[in-house]
Amino acid sequence: MIKLKRLEESDIVVLKEKELYCYERSDSYLMELNIEYPMLTGRIVGIIDNIRRNQGVTVVAGREIAIKDSACLAQVEWSDSVLLITSDYHEEAFEKLASLRELQNYHGIIYYFASRETRLEESYREQYQDQKLENIVLFRSGPHASSYVKGMDFTDNTRALFEYMLTEHLNDIYELVWLVKDPQQFTQYQSIKNVSFLSFDWSVSEDKEERDRYYRALCLARYLFFTDAYGFARNSRQDQIRIQLWHGCGFKTRVNFVRCEKRYEYTMVISDLYAKIHQDIYGLRPDQVLVTGYAKDDWLFHPLEDALERLEIPEAGKYIFWLPTFRTARMNLAQLNEYDLKGQTGLPLVDTYEKFEELDWLLDSLNTVVIIKLHPFQNSEKIGQIRMRHIVLLDNDMLTDQDIQINQLLGHADGLISDYSSVAVDYMLLDRPIGFTLGDVEEYKMSRGFVFENLREWLPGVELYSFGRFCAFVKDVASGVDLTMEKRQALRKIMHKYQDDQSSRRIVEALRMI
Repeated sequence: MIKLKRLEESDIVVLKEKELYCYERSDSYLMELNIEYPMLTGRIVGIIDNIRRNQGVTVVAGREIAIKDSACLAQVEWSDSVLLITSDYHEEAFEKLASLRELQNYHGIIYYFASRETRLEESYREQYQDQKLENIVLFRSGPHASSYVKGMDFTDNTRALFEYMLTEHLNDIYELVWLVKDPQQFTQYQSIKNVSFLSFDWSVSEDKEERDRYYRALCLARYLFFTDAYGFARNSRQDQIRIQLWHGCGFKTRVNFVRCEKRYEYTMVISDLYAKIHQDIYGLRPDQVLVTGYAKDDWLFHPLEDALERLEIPEAGKYIFWLPTFRTARMNLAQLNEYDLKGQTGLPLVDTYEKFEELDWLLDSLNTVVIIKLHPFQNSEKIGQIRMRHIVLLDNDMLTDQDIQINQLLGHADGLISDYSSVAVDYMLLDRPIGFTLGDVEEYKMSRGFVFENLREWLPGVELYSFGRFCAFVKDVASGVDLTMEKRQALRKIMHKYQDDQSSRRIVEALRMI
């Protein structure tokens, strides 16, 4: 019978004589393993990971180690070898390993390496295991701490829901706690009853008081809301409720399939159509997917009145927002790259400086401004060099410095240009023209893929395959022409169950928080 055991110092005597196969690639875990047990990393002969994107070769302690799928385990002589789990989800990994046909002759122990954060959390979980949960609501947004981008730790659906709770005075009932990078950036909230900001870095802080505050909230929170990264909540108790609010319902599919059925209790979507899609791409049960609408979409109906002025966007008769999805990420997020668009600007269709100048002259004649907002992950080196009168570039730092969320701005848009981003689906709620740049649709389909087999049938707007068609769409919006209104309105009924500003309320009610 196979058993799971945490790797301890006392196990090293036996394991340093064995060949080690690590299960699930995590470069940070392997680095920490090498620091703590360098004699073991020299015994690693292979890494097993069934996610294709993780496979290939990695370097551990100066040695190249091959990463293959679990089929190769059938050839291993287990009398001289042992499995070591190197990932956050060691219990989930153990269940997968125990079910593998390739391990039918494996007997004894499968070890897991606990990182320092995991060991600390296990200690605090044990400390709080018999204590009742408190009326604490924990919030976190953005990707994993290792992929931190300024502003993304206090944004998106989680922030919109938090602000709704404040408006409805739910902080009289609950303690609202945010996990952010730097709590000192949020002192404007310190006078609000039952609201606090903690650093997610305190999970491994050397300061015991900081650790105590972090783990009290994590271990005793009744509700845990997050947008994107959910690993911090992996060891939650059965009576804690974890809710993945996610970014949006769009056209792109998920890069790597991992079942999330046990990783959180609920996720929110905007329609029955997307409920089925999210069940499939995230591996969820039907009862885990709640159709409420997205909290941040409430902002679309109430744009900030002074947002354009604060961002120094020139006055114009019409405003068109262009939000391309990212292809090439910032340097510290290079692992997220899809591919690099050819051309001087790094953007689709308007791919040369000459075309930008031509577009600028057109906008001048139309009394129209195009506002380009790049994805927070996007590499902006190319487009950042462009200076035009009627084309404004907004980057993530500008919005963060002004504390403006993109959906608080989009209500000012008379039209939207996007491609495969979920922002186009959000924007449908305003029932205004949308254009889709599709010059690289086949390349993107091969690189990432879509949730719809026939993508064009599900695009609620004008298809733009050339610079000329791009300019024609700009002219149409400036002139009040809406060529795809009927198609958009028909799709909106299917893609959005609700077309109002009450999504935050529905989320709170669905979870019976009041």
